[in-house]
Formats: sequence, structure tokens, C-alpha cells
Amino acid sequence: MSGIAGVKRGSLLSRLFRTKNLDKILADSANQEHQLKKTLSAFDLVIFGVGAMIGAGIFVLTGAAAAGSDGHLAAGPALTLSFVLTGIICSFCALCYSEFSAMAPISGSAYTYAFSTMGEFVAWIIGWALVLEYAVGNMAVAVGWTGSVKEFLHATWHITLPSWLVSNTLDTVSPEGLKGADMSIVLQQIPFTIPFTDTQQILLIQKAFNIPAFLIVVAVTALLIRGVSESAKTAAVMVFIKSSVVLLFIAVGAMFLFGGHMDVLQHNWFADGWKTFSPNGLPGIITGASTIFFAYIGFDAVSTAAEETKNPQRDIPIGIMGSLALCTILYILVTSVITGIVPLGQINKEAAVVGAMNFMGYPWASWMISVGAIAGLSSVLLVLQMGGTRIFYAIARDGLLPQALAKIHPKFQTPHICTVIVGLFVALGSGLLPINLLAEMCNIGTLGAFMIVCIGVAILRFTDPDRKRPFKSPLGLTFPVLGALGCVYVMSGLPLFTWVVTGAWFLLGMVLYFGYGFWNSNLNQEMDDVQIELLR
Repeated sequence: MSGIAGVKRGSLLSRLFRTKNLDKILADSANQEHQLKKTLSAFDLVIFGVGAMIGAGIFVLTGAAAAGSDGHLAAGPALTLSFVLTGIICSFCALCYSEFSAMAPISGSAYTYAFSTMGEFVAWIIGWALVLEYAVGNMAVAVGWTGSVKEFLHATWHITLPSWLVSNTLDTVSPEGLKGADMSIVLQQIPFTIPFTDTQQILLIQKAFNIPAFLIVVAVTALLIRGVSESAKTAAVMVFIKSSVVLLFIAVGAMFLFGGHMDVLQHNWFADGWKTFSPNGLPGIITGASTIFFAYIGFDAVSTAAEETKNPQRDIPIGIMGSLALCTILYILVTSVITGIVPLGQINKEAAVVGAMNFMGYPWASWMISVGAIAGLSSVLLVLQMGGTRIFYAIARDGLLPQALAKIHPKFQTPHICTVIVGLFVALGSGLLPINLLAEMCNIGTLGAFMIVCIGVAILRFTDPDRKRPFKSPLGLTFPVLGALGCVYVMSGLPLFTWVVTGAWFLLGMVLYFGYGFWNSNLNQEMDDVQIELLR
């Protein structure tokens, strides 16, 4: 094959959906100019998966999802069922990821899988969604990291950082202030002299920037440029610390409940029957699932490391399924402890685990939990940042973005240009944007990627049935279909505003694709000059 599978030359539509044969994709990844260093084992991949999944969900979003916030329905103790639901849907998707990544052990994840089954245009859409998923997800984690640092400093040394240093710029916008603002005064603040004045407010926005979040992203970016092996070792240390803290919390909570406080669990879960356990019924469970789905992007990050894995056909499925199983169990146990001990109205929405420790009368443990949260979120930052750069790298390598971005560092063998660009984007966003919006935008990208992978596996079963599959999802098309439908179901629980903001992101993506990527992709370069000129 020429590398272009089933494309009829001459029509715009056929060019939009031109596919790239898997053999061609594998050959391109073997190109010495773009080859990444293979250093990761199955254990490293499980660590990466756990590193990405245990952190934000437990330390940042659990309390808000259980108690409800900003117009979101409270899931209550039924958040445990939300985690069960997301775990089941993710297991369907994980089987599909395992099948695809074993067949095509290369960077790019769902972007690459879509390219080989549904064509370049769909691949660009999902690649753009993945950039959103990883970059925006990491912004949210960086904001949560700052919150954990604040909690640690306050609990350990009673240090309170100034709000302008640790607040995100757009978090300071007051809707009430916007409604009652004197626009003549607001307009007077527009001149360029504003940054040099003493006013504390610019266009109804307080002077604030999340400096710690910005700095931790810069540090993680520098580590990733240095090398993936060094990153894996660092992630392993942080995963050990946070896993120990999470297990300690579960053990302390279990001893509290089974040590004479089962009446507390009974009251918090079943005081008024099902109404207490699930205050908003099925809609609350679905809302909870759509909120905490953000916590499950870790196994997608495992697949992005396929090209840097020593034995990807065996190790990638182990890394994906192993990390997913471990993390789902831990999420359910932690949520059970929090909602079983703390009444719904008293759950700390910003630091639910620390709040539960304080509620049990163990304030001494707050600093330990904060250390675990800092380590946990640091490992999430590391893994998500690596995943985002690998997606960006794969897109640039295919020519949909300038190929200069896909250059590999001559010494470290890492995509250093992509890493710097993504790092700066994430660092700036983490200082500016509020965490709730970031998490919800990330969820759309995650669910979209999962759905595309499930559909892609089903398509490839028909279009390339004889291809060797080192790992194959069982029961025919059952799990791909259930995975895709499950993603659509969970997406229905996301708020309208999130869809609007995400729509703006995809509009930008369309401008980039039709302005540059469509004309400069590697597949287009392989076509006749006459055909290209006719399209232009």
C-alpha cells in the first residue's frame, strides 16, 4: 500500500477522511529522526497509571462531587456508585485501548487509532480533544496542588499565603459585581497605565495569579525534557508516598467506624433510606460520574507511553488494566470513608480527606494528608504533562502541525519543543482559570477520546480482521459498543456552559486544521501536485 488506505483521489470529502495504514504508522514511528527512547516496563506503566489517576479525584474533586457545588447536583454517599459506574465504563474502554495499543505501540493514543480507522479529519478532532484533555486537566491539577500546599503550610507552620499569590485570576470575578457594576468606572480602568497603578481591581477582576501552580508546572516541564526514565523514577517515589497516605486514611477511617461508630455510618447513609444515600437519585449519580470522570484519564496516559515501552504488546495491557483496577478500588473505599463519617452538609468541598480526619478528631494527621496530596498531585502533573506532549508530538510528526515541533532532543531523546510549548500553555492557564471549569472541559475531551477508541476498535475488526492482535477485547464487539454508549451517557451529565467553552476550543481547532493541517499533512504531501492544486 502507498500508505493511504481506501482514498479516492479528487474529492474534498475523501481527503478529509483519508486513513493512514497501521503499517505506515509503525514505519513512521521507527524513523530514526523521530524515534523515542524505550525505557519503560510494565511496572513503570502501572506506576504512571496510578500516578495519573490517584490524586485529583481523591484530593480535589471528591468532596465537591459528593456535596454538590456551583449548581451541580450532590451525589451524596451514592458517589460510590458514581465511581462504580465510571469504573465499569472505563473498563470497557480500557479493553479497547489495550487492543489498539498492543497492535500499534506508538505515541498518539486515540489520535493515532482514529487516524488508522476513521481518517485524518476525525483524528485531528480527537487529537485536538486530547490536547484539551491533558493540558486543561493538568491546569486543574496544578490549581489543586496549590490548595494542598496552602493546607500543608497552614497545618504545619500556621503560615497563610496572601490570596493574590495563590488565587486564580478568573476565580476573583464576582457575578454580583458584574450585575451591579458602574460601567463608566470599569471603562476608565482600560488604559495601559493600569498595570502600574495601585488599584486592586482591573475590569472587575482582582489582581491575582496562582504563582505556585505556575512554578510547579515549569518544574515538571523541565524534568520531562531531561528524560522519561528520570520522570518514571520520580513518579514512582511520589506514587509510593501518596498511596501510603491514602491507605492510611482508609485504615484510620475503618478503625473509627468499626471501633464503635457504625451508628454514624448508618445515619449518614440510611437515615431516610435511599433519599439519604442518594439525595438526587439517578441524576445525582450521573452528575457525580461526569464530574469525577476527570480522575480516570490516567490509563489513557499509559497508552501515550507505548512508543517508549520495552515490550509494549505485553506491558501496555498490563499497565492499563492494572492501574484502572487498583485506582477504582481505592476511589470507592476513600469515598465510602468520607461520606460514611462526615455528614453531607459538613463535607469539606476543597479538601474532603483532610476534613474527614479533622471530623474524626485527628487534626494531627492533616499535615500527613497534605503531604500525600502534594505528592499525589505532583505525580498526576508529571504523567499528564508527558501524555499531553506525546499527543502534540504525534500530531506534529504527521504534519498537521509544523514538523519542527516534532524534533527530538539530541541528548535526552525527548520531544523538547513540544514539551516546552505545552508546559508554557499549562503554566499560564493554571494561574488564570478556575478549577471547576477546567475539570469539566477536561471531562469532555476524555470522554470523547474514549468513545473514539471504542468505535475505532469496532471499525478495525471489519476493515482489517486479519491483523495480528497481541491482545484482543473479548466477546466480539460487546465491550466496544458498551464503552462508546457509556461515554455518551456520562457526557449527558455535563453542564451547557462547559459545552459552549469547549465548542470555542474546537472552533479554533477547525481554523488551524483547514488553515494549515489539511494542506501540510504528510498524507497530502504524498498526493500528486496536480491534485493538491485542484483542491486549492
